[in-house]
Amino acid sequence: MAISLKNRSEDSRPRERLLHNGASSLSTAELLAILIGSGTAEKDAVQLMGEVLETCHNDLTELARITYDELVAFKGIGEAKAVTILAAIEFARRRMDAKPTKKREFTNSAELYSFFRPLMCDRLHEVFWVILLNNHLQYLDDRCISQGDVKGTVAEPRMIFNYVVSKQALAFAVAHNHPSGSLIPSSKDDNLTKRISSIANELGLRFVDHIIIAEGNNKYYSYKDNGKL
Repeated sequence: MAISLKNRSEDSRPRERLLHNGASSLSTAELLAILIGSGTAEKDAVQLMGEVLETCHNDLTELARITYDELVAFKGIGEAKAVTILAAIEFARRRMDAKPTKKREFTNSAELYSFFRPLMCDRLHEVFWVILLNNHLQYLDDRCISQGDVKGTVAEPRMIFNYVVSKQALAFAVAHNHPSGSLIPSSKDDNLTKRISSIANELGLRFVDHIIIAEGNNKYYSYKDNGKL
């Protein structure tokens, strides 16, 4: 018989603690345990989800990449529980991907990073993204214009400016990720940034920044902040 959350002491039941103290008071294992409801005869739901997290090195980025087959390999996790966990992960990803309102302003690198990071997290290959802004640096639109592999991606200025001009944007910023985790711009990154900046100046457009996001370390590189733009 599986151990239910109801069999835990009242002080340690995650559902009750969430109601009394709020969701932020719970550990990640406890939050996941609420989703699956019960564990096995040997482990309750919290212990079971703790085991899952341990295999992901307690890293939510690794957990976000977990597959159905990997989940059902755990004793106590069947189809229904695996699907519930995957649905929760996808919901969290879509929440991160939610588009900003058109009044949101992007005046510094931190604001751009907070926008781009959800679009690039958990990527095993490079992607190149463009965000369009008006003359007040308020959000207009965004688009992934290129996808590559773990070695890099190909983004041509022509692709970028066709998009910028087609939407009649007056300002824009670009970003790409380094799945390797490195924050050091490559020579190709530097050359592309210089070409974009030069063309933007000729067209009278404002090139706000080029952000590089390193997978796994929650840090970023800003060409503007580093005086290279």
